[in-house]
Amino acid sequence: MTEIKTLKGKIANGAFWLGTTKSVGQAISWVITIYVVRILAPEDYGLMGMAVLMNGLLQLFNELGLGVAIIQKPDLAEEEISNLFWAILGLNIAIFLIAFFVSPFASAFFREPRLTRIIQTLSVSFVMSGFGTVSQNLLNREMQFKNRSLSEFVGNLVSGISVLLFALMGFGVWSLVYGYLIQATISNILYFLLRPLRIHWMFSPKKIVGMIQFGARVAVARVLWYISSNADYAVAGRFLGKTPLGYYNLAFQFASIPIDKIVSIITQVALPSFSAVQKDTPKLQRYYLRMVGMVAFITFPLFLGIFLVADSAVYLFLTDKWRPMIIPLKILCIVSCLRAVETMNTPLILAKGKPSIIMYNNLLQAIVLPISFYIGSKYGLEGLSYAWLIIWPILFAIITHWTLKLIGLSFTDYFSEMKQTIAGTMVMGILVVIVQRGFLEGKSHLFQFIITCMTGLFLYMSYAVCFNRGLIDDAIGILRRKEIAGSDPGGRV
Repeated sequence: MTEIKTLKGKIANGAFWLGTTKSVGQAISWVITIYVVRILAPEDYGLMGMAVLMNGLLQLFNELGLGVAIIQKPDLAEEEISNLFWAILGLNIAIFLIAFFVSPFASAFFREPRLTRIIQTLSVSFVMSGFGTVSQNLLNREMQFKNRSLSEFVGNLVSGISVLLFALMGFGVWSLVYGYLIQATISNILYFLLRPLRIHWMFSPKKIVGMIQFGARVAVARVLWYISSNADYAVAGRFLGKTPLGYYNLAFQFASIPIDKIVSIITQVALPSFSAVQKDTPKLQRYYLRMVGMVAFITFPLFLGIFLVADSAVYLFLTDKWRPMIIPLKILCIVSCLRAVETMNTPLILAKGKPSIIMYNNLLQAIVLPISFYIGSKYGLEGLSYAWLIIWPILFAIITHWTLKLIGLSFTDYFSEMKQTIAGTMVMGILVVIVQRGFLEGKSHLFQFIITCMTGLFLYMSYAVCFNRGLIDDAIGILRRKEIAGSDPGGRV
């Protein structure tokens, strides 16, 4: 029982630190981003989207799944850590060289000569990752989320300020490139300093062959995931051009804010938490369902809120030049509700030591999504977005079914954990639309934005207080860095 309480305390403390630093950091970052978006052109974001697509593809190989193996392996010796450091550093140096020399081919694919220099510059980030990756994953394994989150906070803060200054000086797309490099450099240096390693000068692959085999399966799954999750960018960049890709890029970023900035916090806590109870199926079921419930409770109203304020917010904060992103943004917000809760599947499967399931899931997506996006792109930017709305619910149902089967849960169990959140979100949406149609039409964008946000927040929290008190108690527990609410025998984490 003491062990359970200790784990719960680590989960709550980790969520607190990750949440606090990300909330403060992202509040600052998005204020800066709004100013930068007003300065830069859509084509700048399109070019950066193309470059990051190439950089991200190579990044899948920068540790060959060994980062997950570091977290998942029950016992990890000092000698293994040293060998992992040299293996990952060598991989990253090799990928840096590959990126440098293949960049002209990426430029030819997108028909953008400027991409060559941009990709070559971004590739320097691989060298920095080589030094910080092992320390970063050890911080996760040991649940030292305070040190990890502080490293990322400082990196993101300095990067955001740098991007703004470069944009004001007229650097254009290079503002985003230099900001990316600064973030990677600072964060990885801090990982290494806050979780120092004892490095031996000898490298023996035999010492980590088991972890390499496990990591290789994870890496294959990640490659398939990358193909599926970035097929929309590749299709938009190739068939629609850099300006429509710029609109889509920013719409996807805004529609992914709750996933990138909130769900990622819970995901980082989830893998070590699930791994700690991987052999106790009933307990693992409860941890999984509770984290799915927490993700839904936080993100569903946020996605609907972004949907409801999209029209006024884009004109108010980003100016009229970004108007074409409004409809894609709304469509992607609907899809993102399912994308958010689906993120809990991966850490559960990895904790059970079954990366092959993730590989099959991602293979299915890698086949279906690119075809769907290609067909959708025939109807322009909106068609590309509607492809998400049509195909993702089907894929979500298949993937989640396989995950639930792994630990003996049903869809009834799954949706029962979210039923009050779904009901509260729907009530909020219906009443906010009534307020918008009845009282806000014809008012200024600023007035519409403020009243819509205040009304939605009041309605959702009022419903939650009345019907979803358990998850509110969990959130308060995290803020106070106490155990997540509910005793273990009662079934709540």
